[in-house]
Amino acid sequence: MDRIQEASIVVRSLNQYFNNELKNYELITIVCSYFDKVKDIELSPSDLKFLKYISNIAGIPHYYDLLFEKFNHQEEFNSYNLNTLSSMIYESTLHIDKDVKIHKYQKEVLNCFDIEQQNRFFLSASTSFGKTFLIYEIIKKMHYKNIVLIFPTIALLSENYEKLMTNKLYSSFRENFTIHTLSDAENISEQNIFIYTPERFLSFIDKNTDLSIDFTFVDEIYKIDNEYLIDNINEENERDTAYRVALYNLLFKSKDILLVGPYINSPDKNDQTKNQSFNTFLDKNEFKLIDYNKFEIVNKSYNNIFGNKKHFIDDELTIDLTGYSKKTVGEQLAKITQDIKDIEQNIIIYTKGPGFAEKKANEIIKFTSNNSQKSEELIELIEHLESTFKLKDWSIIKGLNNKIGIHHGLVPKYIQKEIISLFNKGDIDILISTTTITEGVNTSAKNLLVLNANKGNKPLKTFDAKNIAGRAGRFLYHYSGRVLILKKEFQEILNGVDDEIKHKNYDKDISKNEIDYFITDKEFLNDEDNFKKEKVKQKQKDRNIPDEIMNMYKVISHSDKIEVYDRIKLLLKPENLLHYKVLKKFISGISYNLHLDYSGFNNFLWVVKPIIKNDQLNRIIEIEISNENGTSSLLTNLLYFYLKDGFIGSVKYKIDKQNQSTDEAIRTSSQFVFNVLKYQLVKYLGVFNLMYKFLESQSTGKSFDEITGIDKLLVKLEYNATSENGKLASDYGTPNKIIEYYDNEENKDEIKQSFDNYEMKKFEQIENIING
Repeated sequence: MDRIQEASIVVRSLNQYFNNELKNYELITIVCSYFDKVKDIELSPSDLKFLKYISNIAGIPHYYDLLFEKFNHQEEFNSYNLNTLSSMIYESTLHIDKDVKIHKYQKEVLNCFDIEQQNRFFLSASTSFGKTFLIYEIIKKMHYKNIVLIFPTIALLSENYEKLMTNKLYSSFRENFTIHTLSDAENISEQNIFIYTPERFLSFIDKNTDLSIDFTFVDEIYKIDNEYLIDNINEENERDTAYRVALYNLLFKSKDILLVGPYINSPDKNDQTKNQSFNTFLDKNEFKLIDYNKFEIVNKSYNNIFGNKKHFIDDELTIDLTGYSKKTVGEQLAKITQDIKDIEQNIIIYTKGPGFAEKKANEIIKFTSNNSQKSEELIELIEHLESTFKLKDWSIIKGLNNKIGIHHGLVPKYIQKEIISLFNKGDIDILISTTTITEGVNTSAKNLLVLNANKGNKPLKTFDAKNIAGRAGRFLYHYSGRVLILKKEFQEILNGVDDEIKHKNYDKDISKNEIDYFITDKEFLNDEDNFKKEKVKQKQKDRNIPDEIMNMYKVISHSDKIEVYDRIKLLLKPENLLHYKVLKKFISGISYNLHLDYSGFNNFLWVVKPIIKNDQLNRIIEIEISNENGTSSLLTNLLYFYLKDGFIGSVKYKIDKQNQSTDEAIRTSSQFVFNVLKYQLVKYLGVFNLMYKFLESQSTGKSFDEITGIDKLLVKLEYNATSENGKLASDYGTPNKIIEYYDNEENKDEIKQSFDNYEMKKFEQIENIING
């Protein structure tokens, strides 16, 4: 590197910036690049003064701090010139308090909020911008009392809950607010923070209709548009509905709202060839757009690794594939990862799906040897998994034994969380992942290797590709990240342009379902929509079903609720009363000890089968299994073994009864437990429970809340726990034995004595969170 030449580029860029010839985001890239080039060389006092000056002009003084915090430089200048002094004065304006400093562009967003006005903003920014961090500074500035934070995943929900409950920087929040994460929130005080997913928020407002909200934050707002949700394994395919229904309700309940997302292209208002529904949504609800998509706070270098040759990536990294033309992709992959490990750096590998991720892990293991010493924490996790699952051929365990983490949506949640933690600590060298790394997972990796341009079987969108590439490098850890590309289509997608984001409830011409009819203003419904809406309302009126009943379970249509109502009522006819008694036996067994009565559950399936839209759930229901109870649905058998023996019971059933391999059994069990049960079956059980209790309350004269239903099963499937502390532990991500400890008061001491070393450490962590 020619230091004089590089410095002259920065000086010339500063002059262009001062003359309005260079954009601020372009200056950030140039300044960040210069820091990256000088970070490892000796710096004189004059160098340091210059670096402090340019970091503040760029608006990111953290670049200068990083020299000392991560790259072991010593601050050696004692004299100050005017530039240095002005830099220090400016930097002081970015300090929120003595422990927190934000960058210039975060400060600009914070300054948008004014206590004297309604504050509604849509912020789209790069992955490195630090969007979520801003929430808490906004709350402090505006003195809000009731706050709702909406995150797309339980993992993000629990991460923020843990931060508020344990991090000393956030102590004021736990001192001044009651913090809620469960939908059946109790002890609502004068000042509350509710941290929910969209589904959990909807469940909460079913029970708390009158709560007034001062401020709402909604993360990953692009999920209102189903076209952005490609083949997402761990979420129901109606996730956009849950987001839009939640947002619709929030618009009426919350004065101030911040919607955020990465790299979202809002359509140009002057281009009528573009769908303007999202702009209409923003305008109608008085949102202002804040666009920082081009502000990459951490630089990225993009390198295509095509061909069997020596690839000079930069001064630090060379990948030598000379002579690998006749070798397998697995051997090439092993060589690339080894070259990166040789410079003592870690790497994230992006793959298109869970099975592919496990396959690539096994290929790397086959062609490399890892004799490096494992940390105590890694050894404890491996021993825990081996003793708990008793499946040594599971790819997750094989990977961990070779310091490789596999991260996808079908790995049990607490293991996903632990793998990320070990990777960030340096105990794991390689993280092989799907798009789960873009779901708010914070990783600190310099290198990202892209193996595929697909997400499942579908091509990535430009939005997805940018989000994936954003995992290379992390603010406050690196100045730049390397994106290493093995699939040329990924680069083409990265350079492409997505269609604009849409909001179907603000476009008369976009097809809508029945749920949309009730969250869409009349001006955006066509004549047919309005006719169908009125027809449904008449059906409700004919049956005397009150609005407070019909408005619960908002992601199920009115017609489907009416269908369930009608079918339960059909069972009350004299000729069907025997079937109704069997159904009540199922309800009684669930309410007592979560015992699943096969015949009664089959009757429940008869009630709800016509309204089930999910293909996978329908397939599981339609497969019939013969056993000692006669013939029953495969779903009945799977649910029985899950309730009896938990997740491991489901895995064992898949291996013993369905002859699946270990990896396949884990994946299909995860799909069943974390998708089919948690997102699909639970909502149909919930609507059944709603209409059953309503009909029983009518016929017995008892209040709705006095009727015994299957609420215990609903809680178990949503949280994998029944007690409040068990739910919190489940959300946090802990082994099942810890959840059993909280759920089984009589046997808790015996259960605790059986904890292994890993479980005991996790137990102590969750106790610290629960007890503050």
